[in-house]
Order: sequence, then C-alpha cells, then structure tokens
Amino acid sequence: MEVFTSKGFALWDILQSCERKGSLDSDIKDEVPNEIRAFCDKHKTVHRIIMANGAKQCSFFNKYFGQWWLDGELKPGTNEQSQKAFKKWTKKKNVPDTQVQRQIEVYCMPGVSPAAASVSYEKKREEYQRYCYGPGLADHERLKSL
Repeated sequence: MEVFTSKGFALWDILQSCERKGSLDSDIKDEVPNEIRAFCDKHKTVHRIIMANGAKQCSFFNKYFGQWWLDGELKPGTNEQSQKAFKKWTKKKNVPDTQVQRQIEVYCMPGVSPAAASVSYEKKREEYQRYCYGPGLADHERLKSL
C-alpha cells in the first residue's frame, strides 16, 4: 500500500458500509456511500476515478453520485466498459463542457475477483495498465515537477 500511495494513488471503496449475506454484490442492502465527491473537491489533483470491481460498483456510483454527473464534472472513461456503464449520464448533464472547471474521468474496469473470470488475467492487466496505472503514474510525475 505504501508504494501505491507514494505514487499518487488513493484507494477507497464506493460504499462506506452495507449489509450483505454471503459474498455476492447482488446481495448488498442498506448501503451507505463514502463521500467521494467531497474528497475530490478537497483534492483538486484527482483526474480519474477507477471502479476496480466491475459493473455493480459502477451502478452504486451512479446511484449515489448522479448529481455529480449532471453537474458535468464527470466524464466516462474512454474504454468500452466505461462507455457502456456511464453512457446515459453523458446525455443528461445540465452544464456544457465549456462551463466546467475540471472534469474527472470515471472508469469502469473489469472485476478482479474470480467471479469475473470471463475476462482473462492478461486482458485485465492490459486494461489496468492502459487506463489506470500508466496515466496515474504520468500524472504523478507531472505534478511532482510543478
């Protein structure tokens, strides 16, 4: 974790708490979201949010942060899974891009658990390198030099 955070990455679950019997995300009930928008408002260097556990996590994000999408401060990541998970929000936003001070890219990534076995390890590694680690490390180097 020290290496991860020393390179400018933060790790935080979408949900602060929930009730769940068993291990299936579909069994989550009575969830309470973390204050991710407040965190990003306080830390202006956040450029992207990565949903590391697939579509269910993205649906929780959409459920609790819909207004953030409507305010135009978020934009879907460029990968196919993100475009699919967040497509409806791009059509609903209330503010044109020119009136938004910054936009945070939001990525829906393949799940890392064995339940997401339909995507190979190699494909997952490639996706994370291309959309998470590579850009995140480049941002970290750029911010260090300011």
